[in-house]
Amino acid sequence: MGKPVDRIRAFDLLKGVMKRHYTWAKVYGKLGGKVAWVTSGAPVELLLPFGIYPVYPESHGAICAARRMSPELMEVVEKRGYSQDLCAYALSDIGHAITGKSPVGGLPRPDLLFCCTNICGTVLKWYQALAEHFRVPLVMVDTPFIPDETTCAAPVAVPPHSVTFVKKQLGEAVESFERITRKSYSERKLRKVLDRSREAMNLWKAVLETGKHHPAPMTCFDAFILLNPIVTVRGTSGCVRFYRKVLDEMNRRAAVKKGRVPDERLRLVWDNIPVWYKMKDLSTFFSERGVCLVADTYTNAWADNEIREGEPLDAMAEIYTGIFLNRGLRSRADVLARLVRKYEADGMILHSNRSCKPYSFGQYDALRLAHESTGKPGFILEADHVSPRHWDDKRVFNGLQTFLESFG
Repeated sequence: MGKPVDRIRAFDLLKGVMKRHYTWAKVYGKLGGKVAWVTSGAPVELLLPFGIYPVYPESHGAICAARRMSPELMEVVEKRGYSQDLCAYALSDIGHAITGKSPVGGLPRPDLLFCCTNICGTVLKWYQALAEHFRVPLVMVDTPFIPDETTCAAPVAVPPHSVTFVKKQLGEAVESFERITRKSYSERKLRKVLDRSREAMNLWKAVLETGKHHPAPMTCFDAFILLNPIVTVRGTSGCVRFYRKVLDEMNRRAAVKKGRVPDERLRLVWDNIPVWYKMKDLSTFFSERGVCLVADTYTNAWADNEIREGEPLDAMAEIYTGIFLNRGLRSRADVLARLVRKYEADGMILHSNRSCKPYSFGQYDALRLAHESTGKPGFILEADHVSPRHWDDKRVFNGLQTFLESFG
C-alpha cells in the first residue's frame, strides 16, 4: 500500500483553467469590464448576461489556506477587532482585501458584491464589511431556510411561497445589474447560460458517480480540487469542456479498474468542507492504509439538484433556495446516508469544522441518524477548514487510526 497512484491528468488541465480565470479577471477589470465578488451559493448565472465577471473569495480563501498564508491574513484582521471565532474564510478574505497579499497575485478590485444567504448568515456581515471597505454596491439575495418537513425527499421540494419570495429578489437583483452596467436584461442570454450550467452540473455529477466503481478511479480529495471550475466558471462553455475531459478520463480509468488508492480495502464518505492545509497529509494517510474516500457531501452539493428547464427566475429561485446547507438536519443526514449506500461505503468521516457552524451544527445527530439508516459507523474529526491553529496531528491521526482499526 502507498500514496495515491497514477496522477490524474485533469489536474494539469485545471491549472490552465484557473490561471486563465484569475488572469482574465484582472485584465477584464482593467479593460473597463465589471467584476463582482460573489459568495459560493449565489445565483452566479444571473451576472453573466450582463457581462459581469465573477470571482469567489471563498475559492481564493481555500488557496490561501492550502498555501499556508491564511494565518498571516487572519492576524491582520483580528488586530482590528474581528473575533477569532468568525469564519476563517471571512477573516482571510478581509485580510486579503486590506493587505492585497495573496499566493496567486490577489483578486481584482470589485465593482460590486453579490451575496446570497443560503450558505450561512456570516456572508451578509462579511460582504457588508467588504462593501464598506471598497465603497461599492452590495446586491443581496436572502433565502428562507427550508425545514425538514419539505426536504427529506429527493428531489428537494421548495415551498411555493419561498420560491415567490426569492424570485422577487432575483428580479430586484436584475434591476440593480441593469443600473450598474447600463445594459438591459436578456432572458435569451440567461437561458443560454443556464443551459451551460445545467450541462456542467450533470457532467460533474457523472464525474463524481465514477466513484461507485470498485476500485474507485478518484477520491474525494481529488474531487475537492477538481470542484473549482463548477464554482468559479459555472455557466461558461469552458467549464463544460473541462468536465467532459475529466469524465472521459475517469471513465477510462474505471474501465481498466485503475484505482486511485492502491489495494483499496475500505471505502468511506466525507462530510463537510475539506481541511485545505492538510489535504495532502490526509490523502496520504488514508491511501497508505488502503482506504478510499469515495464520496463527500461538499462536492456533491454542486451536483445534488439540477436546474430545471422553464422560466429562468423560477428555476433559479428553486435551486438556490433548496441547496444542501439551507436544509434541515434530517435532510442533510439523509444525503449522507444516501451517499453511503450509493457508493457502497463502509463508514463515514465527519469534519466538525470550527469555522463553518451551519455545516457542523448537529453533526453528532446527523451521524446518529445516518448510522441508524445504514448501519455504518462514523468518526468525528475536529478541525477548521482554513485555520491550522485548531489542528493537532497526534490527536487527529491517532483518532483516525483507532477508527480504522475498528474495521479489523
